[in-house]
Amino acid sequence: MNVVHSENNLYGGSAEHIVWADLCRAVAIYGIILIHSCGAAFYQYGKIPLSDWLAANFLDSLVRCTVPLFVMLSGTLNLRHEGGSLQKVRHRIIRVLLPLLVWSGIYLMYVSHNSGLRVDWLSVFSKEAMYHLWFVYMIIGIYLFLPLFQTLFDAIRSRLDFQIYFFSLWFVISCIPVYWPLPLLSLLQQNSFFGFGGYFLIGGIVASTNRDRISTLTWSLLFLLGVLTTFGITWYLSWQAEAPVVKGYLYLSPNVLISSIAAFVLFTRIRLSVATAKLMKFISERCFFIFFVHVLVLEYVRYSDFIASVNQHAPMFITIIVISTITFVTSLMMSSFVKLIPGAQRFLG
Repeated sequence: MNVVHSENNLYGGSAEHIVWADLCRAVAIYGIILIHSCGAAFYQYGKIPLSDWLAANFLDSLVRCTVPLFVMLSGTLNLRHEGGSLQKVRHRIIRVLLPLLVWSGIYLMYVSHNSGLRVDWLSVFSKEAMYHLWFVYMIIGIYLFLPLFQTLFDAIRSRLDFQIYFFSLWFVISCIPVYWPLPLLSLLQQNSFFGFGGYFLIGGIVASTNRDRISTLTWSLLFLLGVLTTFGITWYLSWQAEAPVVKGYLYLSPNVLISSIAAFVLFTRIRLSVATAKLMKFISERCFFIFFVHVLVLEYVRYSDFIASVNQHAPMFITIIVISTITFVTSLMMSSFVKLIPGAQRFLG
């Protein structure tokens, strides 16, 4: 069987196409859809059977790593290829900003249509028009500081002691306070430290260093540990509060951090057949549009008569998988159609 080895194709070739990155991006976009498909059941804690809620919690915990995966992948693609020049920063921001403005307008009109309220166009400067668009604002924020991230990456990429120093600070200041607030940080006037930018730098470091010293089995066990810890913490906190608690889902929490880094390393080690690589590339090229449109599609799929019928005859686990799969496939088909329209991708993703 013909295979494409991700490591051998990491930075090779004139186009420097990264094969495993396509797989990572394709899986991550489905994972984001799966997270949002779990939402309705998750927020019904205490109102639906516990088994249904646990199914939603497990699926959500399993794919919580997907948002950090996107950020780390962005770090890999930008930092490793020195994408921190001011000209490239401007290009990247415009490339993301135009679709954000267009889709913000679409979602503002969608919300206005359903609520009967007037459209407040200026609200896009104070809050996202739809809940998933926070991610795009965050990416723009990272791009604004890309030259600084590039300088920092260049300084620490070959210095293990600097890497340990930087990521230890990032972990203590950005991750530990998710569960254990540290009053000392307030005294030091250091309540934030790059935030998602830490993931961005991790992506660059992981892709430019040798990771063979730690076995695939070890990384797999770390991923499983992170997932089960997320599941357990979320269950315990929700049981304690008698209401759904999302603290364990926070992307900077130590448990999500562990599963995210482990998943990212595992993706860099995956071998793909030529046919699978082509399919993943096909999906990867359409991920941006899928991300923008999927919430709109999800709203119609989730409340369709078909899903109502599935929910009556199948456990919640299956229902969520069906919802997310239909949403993903529909969004992918829409993206393929948009890709045929000249210039449409520039404004729609």
